[in-house]
Amino acid sequence: MIGGSWDRHRALALLLAWVAAVAGLSVWAPAPAQAADLQLTFTMTSLDVSGYKAKDTVTLEGTVTNTGSVDAYGVQVILWRSRDAIQSLASLRLANSNNIIGQRLPITADHYRVVTTSAEAFVPGQSSQVTLKATIAELGFDTRGAAFAFGADVIARTSPPSEDRASGQLRTFVPIPGKRKVPVTPIVLLTAPPTKLVDNLFRNDSLRDELTGRLSTLLDAAGRPGMSWLIDPALLDEVQDMADGYQVQTADGSRPGTGAEVAEQWLERFADLDRTAGARTLFANPDVNGARLAGDNLIVSRSEQAAGQVSGLDDLPVVAVPAGEVLTEATRSFLAGSGIDAVLARNAAKAGALQASTGAPVLAASAAVPGDDTSPQNLRTQYALATTVIAGAKGEVRLISDDSDLEQDLAATTSWTSQRGLRALLSSTPSVRAAGFTAVKPDRLTEAQFEALGRLESDFTAYAELAPDSTLPNQSAACVTRSAASAWVGDSRGFDAQLGGMNRIVGMPEVGESVSLNASARFVMSSRANEFPVTVTNEFTEALRVKVVVTSNNPQRLTVPPSDLVTVEPHQSVTINIRPEATSNGVVTARAYLATQSGRRVTADTPITIEVTDIGVVAWIIVGVSGLVLVGATAWRIRQVRRRLAAGEPARDDA
Repeated sequence: MIGGSWDRHRALALLLAWVAAVAGLSVWAPAPAQAADLQLTFTMTSLDVSGYKAKDTVTLEGTVTNTGSVDAYGVQVILWRSRDAIQSLASLRLANSNNIIGQRLPITADHYRVVTTSAEAFVPGQSSQVTLKATIAELGFDTRGAAFAFGADVIARTSPPSEDRASGQLRTFVPIPGKRKVPVTPIVLLTAPPTKLVDNLFRNDSLRDELTGRLSTLLDAAGRPGMSWLIDPALLDEVQDMADGYQVQTADGSRPGTGAEVAEQWLERFADLDRTAGARTLFANPDVNGARLAGDNLIVSRSEQAAGQVSGLDDLPVVAVPAGEVLTEATRSFLAGSGIDAVLARNAAKAGALQASTGAPVLAASAAVPGDDTSPQNLRTQYALATTVIAGAKGEVRLISDDSDLEQDLAATTSWTSQRGLRALLSSTPSVRAAGFTAVKPDRLTEAQFEALGRLESDFTAYAELAPDSTLPNQSAACVTRSAASAWVGDSRGFDAQLGGMNRIVGMPEVGESVSLNASARFVMSSRANEFPVTVTNEFTEALRVKVVVTSNNPQRLTVPPSDLVTVEPHQSVTINIRPEATSNGVVTARAYLATQSGRRVTADTPITIEVTDIGVVAWIIVGVSGLVLVGATAWRIRQVRRRLAAGEPARDDA
């Protein structure tokens, strides 16, 4: 019995242990892979089109990578395409957003690759090279002068027995050119964020590095046969100013700049460019979109006034380049009648290099690739080729502003494109009757920033009054326009630095710190009108013409007319007399400051206390004299009455 009981207890213990083990396994077993965790990417390495006839081939090479967090099984890659011919920019933009219907090609040895079998894991981070190809006929690309959406789908499973599912894709474009070459106008844009403040003084020395880096590369490109170029007059002005020596603003003054030799060399190379291939932008490429909304109607005339002071540009046509190359119908109307020869836009609704527009034609540049800052270069190139083939005989403009643009232009220059110069394009008849624009909200400077620019311009006006012999106000148009440059759109720090540098030079609060008004803290008036001396000291670098303005806290008791205007030479002092006028006794608190001829404040207030003590004495004198007159008249009247009474005559009222 004991043995049987022990066996039963032992069997029960083993059963409980087995149950616990199974329960433990079920608790710690890994969760099944979720479809959302299965992510694979296909990155294009190259895309080669051997020709455009039915038997020519399109070969796609790329890399499949498991970018998810779980193993993938049965990984396969198969070609995908849409047979819908893309012949407009609107259709291209729609296709680029993946809003297009397409199909996978039939599974053949060329169209399809197995990366791993259904039993083989493709672990996270693992990659594999794949090559796929198909003929033009198999793809169904049978329309000339059009682009077609093309790519590949990646299929995989979350586990060996699960179902295949789409886990990644690649989408790009294959251009099928027409029978005629597409005329392309590549334009190198020579511009940089402004660094000059006023003549011979720069905010920093960063332009020196630009001249040996990006701008040197662009200048080389501008000199190549068939290339056109656009020069920003503000850039040319800065380089010319640097070449003969300059200063860089510091926290406590300035220091010599170090880019004179670099600037001189760049100017020599610029002088060798083909002038017939060139044009210029508006000075500093001001933000015309923002100016329109802020009501700054002088932005173009101010820019052209500044450009007129830059030598070597008189023979160049003017092409306006809005911020981000985004143009709206409202801004196009805003620019009408401004005298520019053309305006450039990337968001033209229709393809065609030159489009008719009221006031000035529109140069329709290659449409920007959505998300092109992060898109691989080869995908950007295929998009560029698609826009080019769509343009066809109407031609295309390519704006080149950095190394990436140069690389893309080179990659998108093919046997079915030809180069057309900017001057030839501007002299041709617009190929599109009326320019239209896709609805893109342009980035721009804020209205608050334009208000700050308005204050800067006002400071220049005040400075012209304050220092009438100065040449600095002649630079107002250039300085204000540099501060309104498109380069500051999205760069508030750059805007603040440029504006701050200018405020240190012409801002009335900053200028006022170099001028002082010294006066006695207390004046005592001994008559109705007195003169009191105050001293003006000028530690500024230019002669200043100022007057003293005094405000009273009790103008009914005391007023002080503004003083005469005086000129104070640099590092000199001048004494000016102020002439208070009092009407009653008492103590008055006044505040004195220096102002321009029109009354614009230059310095902070200097407090003055004026004590009026003479008015009471004068009043008593008047009262005393009046009393004597009254007493005398009364005595004379009494004497007359007595004489009449003595003579026996009745008294009479002479009144």
